[in-house]
Amino acid sequence: MKNNLIFLNEDNLNDDVYRVFSFTRLLELFEEKELVLVNPKKWDDPFENFILKSIGELPDGTEFTIDSRDSFYGQCWSSTKESDAMWRIYSSDKSGVKIRTTIKKLFEPLYNSVNSHNGFNGEYNLSTFIGKVKYSSTKKLIEMLNDTDGMSSKLFDQSGKGQASTFFYKRWAFRHENEIRIIYNDNNRNNNSDLHKIKINPNKLIDEIVFDPRIDNKLYEVYKNHLISIGFTGKIIKSGL
Repeated sequence: MKNNLIFLNEDNLNDDVYRVFSFTRLLELFEEKELVLVNPKKWDDPFENFILKSIGELPDGTEFTIDSRDSFYGQCWSSTKESDAMWRIYSSDKSGVKIRTTIKKLFEPLYNSVNSHNGFNGEYNLSTFIGKVKYSSTKKLIEMLNDTDGMSSKLFDQSGKGQASTFFYKRWAFRHENEIRIIYNDNNRNNNSDLHKIKINPNKLIDEIVFDPRIDNKLYEVYKNHLISIGFTGKIIKSGL
């Protein structure tokens, strides 16, 4: 698994990560027992996936695009425990939830969903990655894009890690998100959908559920009791932010 970490190391595997979404989506998670990854073209920032979306030029002037750019899927989490901005952006109805898990628990279902190989440094696979997003100025990102040798080493990396690493660069304006991302590359392109689903056990994945600090107390109790009734055994609280 260590060979599929990007800008992380094995010491980070037990670090906590968080994701805020609607209560309806949380119920879907328990009912369907799936994490849903989306094609990055669905992400809000138009600068996302800027490397693989770019048009390259060969020495003879021939232009080319990266064939695999539409075969990737991802999901974004955060290493920030809590912030007012997080609740306001992702819980606009004031009744959203935040779930807590660890990097290892988040990545294992995806990592184990494909075949792995033994290499010099241990097990690895070509399709699944988890990493920490690096934030830079637009100027530096464009400089990186124009670094021919650096880009070639990423785009033609036979381990798949180089191509996946291009999803872990983002503009400085988004640094407050402190993103941790899981990335899957459908090498066989069997998925014509913009979604890729991973089977999970919610009780094994989720360590804690925290409700929006603005939620009505009576509604919080109703939601909390419902989660207990459908079998969630972890900690459930209302944020005290």
